Amino acid sequence: MNIVFDWAGTLADDQEVTWRLTDQTIGSFGRGPVDFRTYKDEFTLPAEGFYAKFCPGVPFQTIETVFAALCRREYPATVKLWPGVAEGLRYLAYKHKLYLMSTLDQAMLEAALDRLGLRACFKAAIGSAADKTAALPALLAREGLAQDETVAIGDSAHDMWAAVAAGIEPIGVTYGYATKAALEGAGAELCYADFAGVLAHLDKRAFAESRYFPVATVGGIIRDDEGNMLLVRTRKWSGLYGIPGGKIDYGETMADAFIREAREETGLAITDVEFVMNQDCVEHPQFYRPRHYILVNYTARVTGTRPAVKLNHESDAFVWADAEQALGLPLNAPTKVLLEFILAGKNPHGGRS
Repeated sequence: MNIVFDWAGTLADDQEVTWRLTDQTIGSFGRGPVDFRTYKDEFTLPAEGFYAKFCPGVPFQTIETVFAALCRREYPATVKLWPGVAEGLRYLAYKHKLYLMSTLDQAMLEAALDRLGLRACFKAAIGSAADKTAALPALLAREGLAQDETVAIGDSAHDMWAAVAAGIEPIGVTYGYATKAALEGAGAELCYADFAGVLAHLDKRAFAESRYFPVATVGGIIRDDEGNMLLVRTRKWSGLYGIPGGKIDYGETMADAFIREAREETGLAITDVEFVMNQDCVEHPQFYRPRHYILVNYTARVTGTRPAVKLNHESDAFVWADAEQALGLPLNAPTKVLLEFILAGKNPHGGRS
């Protein structure tokens, strides 16, 4: 797995020092002061909007020059990490490819990493990334990182926007600069209140993606009030259309897992979940990598006609289709089997429903 970390607020506990340096910067132009609560509530990235409010009329590049000079003098020597981060990064680096992307000046970022003994944990540390929505997709292209094998972890809306722009899983942390609501509003699919939660999620994902044992997954056909069926297009299935679904969490029933996965992948609240069939899926050639899945298939309903769908990072298109339209789509093979089984009116035991 490839993991792209943000620095400030995500790995580095640097709010106090950056607030002091920001307040000094604003004060050098005869503005301010800005108290810590105001800074925490209103600072956003990119920073032009914040400084335009507190330093009106001062060119942003001029502000950045002053801020950088203050940072070079103080930041690398004083910045500290959140609890568990140093140990967690060294643990992750044994198993995964780690990358670092920050708006912090490149030289200052490297100096901080050297002082904290973390430089060797990262395949690359990219600083001075003022606009991550452009820098993160560029990193994936340059390093040849597969979208479905890469996650981004950050504490700001800017980090989440960048992950969405790159087509990878956006994971937020709420102990940094932004609230859970702000992160989710920017696209975060998961949020964690501490670094231990991040580590647990990454471990679970890595374990579940191992190819050396069968993994049970759930998915199904979702129908609206007029009988239209929801199909989604995913990279993992060779760009073919399929059904929403995913892996079952520990302690979760299969039906509950389908309800959760449908909500996470489409934003829909489904009801009337009914089991249809199981399918073997052993290293299917249409799947993007060799895996052994047991596909547990359902049908479900959703209120309304062709309701709005909010896709997460796993899919890039969706369609509400009647039976004829659905069969005319480029479907992955397991979805075609399920769809034909349902449309034939068969029940799970081989008779007619």
